[in-house]
Amino acid sequence: MSTTDLRLLALDGGGVRGLSSLMILRQLMAAVDPDAPPKPCDYFNMIGGTSTGGLIAVMLGRLHMTVDECIDAYTTLSDKVFEKKNHRVNIKGKLQGRFDSAGLERAVKDIIASRGLGEDALLKDTDSPCKVFVCATSKETGDTVCLANYRSPRSDNSDLLNATTIWQACRATSSATTFFDPIAIGPFKEQFVDGALGANNPVYALWNQAHDVWGDRLRDGLRCLVSIGAGVPALSPVRDDVAGIWTTLRDIATETEKTARQFHRDKSDLDNEGRYYRFNVDRGLEDIGLEESKKMTEIAAATRRCIESQAVFKQMKACANNIAGREYHGPYRTPFSLQGVPVSDHFVARPSATKELEDYLLPRRRTQTKQRRVFVLYGLGGIGKTQLAVDFARRHKAAFSSTFWLDGRSEDRLRQSFASYAGKIPEGQIPERSRNAVLDSGQDLNIIVADVLDWLARPDNVDWMLIFDNVDQDVEQGGETGAYDVRRYFPGDHGSVLITTRLSRLAQLGASQRVRTADEELGKAIFERWYGSEFVMDEAGKELLALLDGLPLALAQAASYLRETEINVSTYVRLYKQQWSDLMSSDSKHEPPLVDYEQGSIGTTWTISFKAIEARNASAAKLLRVWAFLDNKDLWYGLLHEAVSWAWPGWDWPGWIREVAWDEVKFLDAARLLLRYSMIDAQESVRGSYMMHPVVHQWTSHMQDSGEKREHIGVAVMVIGMSVPERTTNSYWLLQRRLLAHAERCSWWMGKLDGDGWGMEEALMEAVHNLGALYADQGRLEEAEAIYQRALQGKEKALGPDNTSTLNTVNNLGNLYVDQGRLEEAEAIYQRALQGKEKALGPDNTSTLNTVNNLGNLYVDQGRLEEAEAIYQRALQGKEKALGLDHTSTLDTVNNLGNLYADKGRLEEAEAMYQRALQGFEKALGPDHTSTLSTVNNLGNLYRDQGRLEDAEAMYQRALQGKEKALGPEHTSILDTVNNLGNLYRDQGRLEDAEAIYQRALQGREKALGPDHTSTLDTVYNLGILYADQGRLAEAEAISSTTLLAPRIFPYTQYHHPQTATMSAPQSEAFKKAVQDSKKLTSKPSNDDLLQLYALYKVATGEDISKAPAPGMFDLKGKAKKAAWQKIADEGISAEEAQAKYVTLVEGMKETYGYDESKEPEAVGA
Repeated sequence: MSTTDLRLLALDGGGVRGLSSLMILRQLMAAVDPDAPPKPCDYFNMIGGTSTGGLIAVMLGRLHMTVDECIDAYTTLSDKVFEKKNHRVNIKGKLQGRFDSAGLERAVKDIIASRGLGEDALLKDTDSPCKVFVCATSKETGDTVCLANYRSPRSDNSDLLNATTIWQACRATSSATTFFDPIAIGPFKEQFVDGALGANNPVYALWNQAHDVWGDRLRDGLRCLVSIGAGVPALSPVRDDVAGIWTTLRDIATETEKTARQFHRDKSDLDNEGRYYRFNVDRGLEDIGLEESKKMTEIAAATRRCIESQAVFKQMKACANNIAGREYHGPYRTPFSLQGVPVSDHFVARPSATKELEDYLLPRRRTQTKQRRVFVLYGLGGIGKTQLAVDFARRHKAAFSSTFWLDGRSEDRLRQSFASYAGKIPEGQIPERSRNAVLDSGQDLNIIVADVLDWLARPDNVDWMLIFDNVDQDVEQGGETGAYDVRRYFPGDHGSVLITTRLSRLAQLGASQRVRTADEELGKAIFERWYGSEFVMDEAGKELLALLDGLPLALAQAASYLRETEINVSTYVRLYKQQWSDLMSSDSKHEPPLVDYEQGSIGTTWTISFKAIEARNASAAKLLRVWAFLDNKDLWYGLLHEAVSWAWPGWDWPGWIREVAWDEVKFLDAARLLLRYSMIDAQESVRGSYMMHPVVHQWTSHMQDSGEKREHIGVAVMVIGMSVPERTTNSYWLLQRRLLAHAERCSWWMGKLDGDGWGMEEALMEAVHNLGALYADQGRLEEAEAIYQRALQGKEKALGPDNTSTLNTVNNLGNLYVDQGRLEEAEAIYQRALQGKEKALGPDNTSTLNTVNNLGNLYVDQGRLEEAEAIYQRALQGKEKALGLDHTSTLDTVNNLGNLYADKGRLEEAEAMYQRALQGFEKALGPDHTSTLSTVNNLGNLYRDQGRLEDAEAMYQRALQGKEKALGPEHTSILDTVNNLGNLYRDQGRLEDAEAIYQRALQGREKALGPDHTSTLDTVYNLGILYADQGRLAEAEAISSTTLLAPRIFPYTQYHHPQTATMSAPQSEAFKKAVQDSKKLTSKPSNDDLLQLYALYKVATGEDISKAPAPGMFDLKGKAKKAAWQKIADEGISAEEAQAKYVTLVEGMKETYGYDESKEPEAVGA
């Protein structure tokens, strides 16, 4: 057994629960070799145990039992031994063992005899490769004493070593207070009791004993330490009086896992490196006493459940790999050396990755045919491939006859590496000319390499491992200096071969693993290892780890920089974003060299790959450069193809992009080359899409000079801008959402180039205009405005202010201003667009008519309903003539006319318009298109106005669900429907539902539009009315006062609750009756009628409304309210005249909206 590759086993005490320890150990040995589970004594260099764990240690290590033999012997012993005596307390009040000590002695001696030894055989067995000890507690001192089968060079135990028999050791470690009587051993008759009283978990005793035997070699030579519990722990001073025994037993029941946790903390590096494993059943054994031998079935069931759990199974497999790696002893052993290998003191283990290597490459895992096994670690430069290979080589050096580390960067370096090992091959196994060759002496290198390969190819030399590191030049492509076919250097058809490479194509050579980025936990561990202290995961820390996205080399560089400069993490994040090139440069005056990474820094490692790509396929290199200015997570062929399909007079796409965008095979060739060098990854979730690591993405932009950046930013903007779909396209929103991240990246880079020669080509400005439309459609209004302004300035400069392309951007900017509630600015800009188009295109051109339609929308928002109707009719007639009755642009105007008619109370005409629009949109665009859903929402408003509340709810729900699916939960169009649904719930008396949905609308509108936008204020007002209707007047006042809406809410609530109103003018009886009648209408009046009624009420009760703000309760936009309100204010009528007009208006409303005298009075519009 190896003395340099150490495996240690600790077994807790636990009475009959020791069966649980044995079952765990049996599973572990089966994981080592399922076909023939080995004896623990053949695999563990040292086994130590306490109490029943000590009994098991002796049976396994000293009596050389298999685990199954030990289970049989142990269960038989338990049944015989745990039979209670009649008397437990002697006349002095001292506790005697409850069980027959003589019976335990007899049972142990029977087991010893069954193994062919004399019953008084000594525990001593100094020639055994498996060292065994048991823990016992000195009755005189309370100290833990290790009774061992070996001589310890650091302790004086010769008297006990030469005197202790096997059965005495078993009795000593098992003499638990109240269970078995103490035993006297040795020439001095020292008395011992159960080791559980001092070390029920013997892991520290095991570590100390191993250190006594192997000294400083222990830490480096340790392969694994396995600690197995029995479900319950212990540690306590000895007390054998009746009063103190229960405290002792209670402590025994709680201490074992504390010891395990303490050892884990003290030796955390062993756990991090996959060299310490703890197994224990955490549930199911708590209620089973140490002596309850009748409960073996329960013990077995609880243990089996634990073993079969996924977490324990995975841990056990990893542990078995470490146990099983036997040391090679044979004639082909060569000294292990990593001279010249980039070994890191900062390496953090990746157990799952290492496990794959162990499963495949370790000699014990090979079939009897001894066929060659090849494993390829491939991935991005800096991802940690080499360090994984180094760690594997160091962990398992003893398992291989030879481990040759070969520099695979070029064929010449590889051959030099092979030749350097010739002198380490045992004498007489290769020609002496090669063993003694001096490499720089001019001796034929080919001869030396051939001799080494012949030696490796010998049929009986099968346990070697070759590690080809950094095989990064692609021989398939040709043209690279030093490129070679690595297969020519595979000797024979046996042995283990490990390759590290950036070339994904080499994965075909055997089993493979793509080395991926570290997860957050591992990334943090890598960072801390280089940083030298704990890394605080505050906001800045989280942002830094997200930026570096688990790339080990980037984590190492960042941590090294922070450690040396002592700057804070926030400063580093800022520098990373603003001065990336300086921060990452390998010759930075601030940065210490990364001595264990051959390329030195991120920049140098990827430059090598990029130059190789560029030499093979210039289009692939160009694609990578352009991708730097797009989002890193989603690039697909259709994106380029759609963009290049678009043409602009006088401008054409660069030839390279036309090539990869028109021919999908050419695109796939480029992508395959980038994949081959691990510069990009294929998306797992989206077939045909590719992604780039964010740090590589950052590098691809910073490696370009200013001229290249301008060129490639322009191409990136063109690609995204010309891919933005029209709103009339089916499922346009899906593509828009996919493009949004790319648009954000383009916008950011456009801003960076403001003072650096930004081009003003007409085609480019059209692409920028399209980005503005994308933002606007997604409800990102501030960003949309900035982009539209950039496009407008560029077009005005390149094309002039009256060019139709310029005017299209002017028109869209007007739409944006309307959405923002900036109606006066919108009107001015619409008028500019309209006049320019009428002059350039004529009054009947469809582009002109689109602006006419938009101007109609504005007039509605301003309350200029008659003007709006006239202008809508112009747009509708023109579009019907030019485009036809069912064109989607025509239907847009039809829908708008429906809105107008609804606002004017012409509900039947409105419904006819909505139905025409809905049927047309469903036919042209489908039932789930956002234009269709907008009309559905409008029909919901109409049905609510008509009192058809169930129909309204169905429409709102259809619109809401469809919009959420298409646009996402926070789009402003969705929030309109959410607000409308809140109004409906209020109408239905579902006030709690209404409040919840108003809150959603309010939060969304405040975030998207701001707190002072008219749509936001409408929702604030609606929520205030809801609170007032619930009698929550303080909350109503609080929510409204923040936006100066109290004058709007409280007069309204006073009108609905006349007892709170202050009526300074005398009221006629007719007016008072009309007020009551207004509350008995059977359907909801139009907003115009409600607003007029309210204004008249205010004047009739003696209030001056000329300076009062219009209320926000009628779901109209601010300017429309202001206009209708102001109209009555400007008439200057008296209170008496207002009362008369109010009475007349109510009589008309009773006819229009229905009236029920018997109805309980309620607020108008409630």
